Amino acid sequence: MERENAIEYGFEQESDKIEEKQEKETLDWIEEEERKDREAAIAKDEAKAKDDAWMVEQLKKEHGDDFGEDVDLDFSE
Repeated sequence: MERENAIEYGFEQESDKIEEKQEKETLDWIEEEERKDREAAIAKDEAKAKDDAWMVEQLKKEHGDDFGEDVDLDFSE
């Protein structure tokens, strides 16, 4: 009976180690995907800021240097 309990306990320990490893791998993958999403969002924001600046520059060329000074380019709200 003791041997069976010891063997079963060993299997449980091994099973727990496997589950912990899988959980860690999953959490690491989630963290990596969230990091990629944050970097993509930052890159998108930077590209939008460049586009906005370019657009204002073009409009100033067409309509004068004071064009758009009273315009707020923050359309996020």
